[in-house]
Amino acid sequence: MSVRQPKNRRILLFCLNLVLAAIILMPFFWMVSVSLKPAAEPFAIPARLWPEHPTFENYVTAFRPEFRIYFVNSIIVSAATLIITVALALFAAYAFTRAQFRLISIAMTLVIVSQMFPASAIIIPIYKMMKAANLLNTYTSLILAYVTVTLPVAIWMMRGFMANLPLTLEEAAAIDGAGPLRTFFEIILPLCRPGIVATAVFVLIVTWQEFLFALSFTSTKEMRTLPVGVNDYIGQYGIRYGELMASSVLISLPVVLVFFLLQRQFVAGLTAGAVKG
Repeated sequence: MSVRQPKNRRILLFCLNLVLAAIILMPFFWMVSVSLKPAAEPFAIPARLWPEHPTFENYVTAFRPEFRIYFVNSIIVSAATLIITVALALFAAYAFTRAQFRLISIAMTLVIVSQMFPASAIIIPIYKMMKAANLLNTYTSLILAYVTVTLPVAIWMMRGFMANLPLTLEEAAAIDGAGPLRTFFEIILPLCRPGIVATAVFVLIVTWQEFLFALSFTSTKEMRTLPVGVNDYIGQYGIRYGELMASSVLISLPVVLVFFLLQRQFVAGLTAGAVKG
């Protein structure tokens, strides 16, 4: 009886996980299904979960020259934001975990509090600053805005990971004659790889799919990113659902691919920073 209960419990948990996965993945399945349907089939009665005659015509139409420009813009903005945010978060988190000053604790509290403000509350002052600096409709405006939004969480994530690194490693390096910078780059940085990956994946997901700042700070098609670019399929007299869903699938693929390639490091980075040893 004691052996059967754990087995039944595992079966129940497995079934619950399957139901939860089906609920979560259903919108994505519907998105892929509509992207493969001809123009009239999404409105056919009776409705079909899977197209009767799948076609890649929507993908061919969606991958037009404008879409490629949006794709390049998203790569440039996301890559620059990722590099800047992770680099700043590394140095800030190292300072927060190693410096023993009361002001450091206050600064860390302010970093956390800054994340309590929604994007809609800070977009107007940031917009005014960008306009005053004549940076609107440029990569710089988007990169600065995204760094502002992602840096507090990135610092918090890296701090949780670095807090688990023993001070004895730095003390041993100092005894061997290594300076602070050499210790950071040759000892601390390699040990922080899981935390760096977890932070980088978080920054990439946020910046790749961000819509509000990209819509507000860009005014020409040449500077649009992918989330704003999909609005091209929403017109005054109708919505081209097939092309809209096809472009949405193409937008989702890079992030999904990066996550699956780095999921082990991502989970390791989150769990390593979750518990202080």
